[in-house]
Amino acid sequence: MNLRILKKLSKRAAPYLARIGDTREQFLAEKGENYHGLIIRDLAKLDRTPSCHTDIICKQTHAGTLSPKCRAGSEYPYVKLGYPCHPLKGTPMVGGMSGYYEPEWDEETAWTALRNWVVYQFFKYNSATDDAYFTWTPSGPGDVFRMADELLAGGRNG
Repeated sequence: MNLRILKKLSKRAAPYLARIGDTREQFLAEKGENYHGLIIRDLAKLDRTPSCHTDIICKQTHAGTLSPKCRAGSEYPYVKLGYPCHPLKGTPMVGGMSGYYEPEWDEETAWTALRNWVVYQFFKYNSATDDAYFTWTPSGPGDVFRMADELLAGGRNG
């Protein structure tokens, strides 16, 4: 998935959230201000950050480190490449304050919220055996939207 597809899926998922009872605030992402919380391995849109060293801080989101010749004498001679953590401007997001003693702002894309709601309708937990499992997992975005339609119509039980 890339950021453009994430934006399209979020636009398609946003109307579902009101129907499922999600009361969090819906808003559009601003450039560089919001976080989607996903790992998007789109090598065409890597985040570029100047750096004075080549150490890898986060191996999960680090794509590479460059040493361009034009930066040879600068204070920051390296450029770190990482997977994008900000959604595109205009991506539908949902968010709200969460926490009791020290509430913090929590946000995610509309697509992530809908996918999590659908998947967790099929989560089972047996307290006697301490066994937790999913009875259904989607194979793609189309499955999530089809199952959301079925769940909202009352035709399928998790």
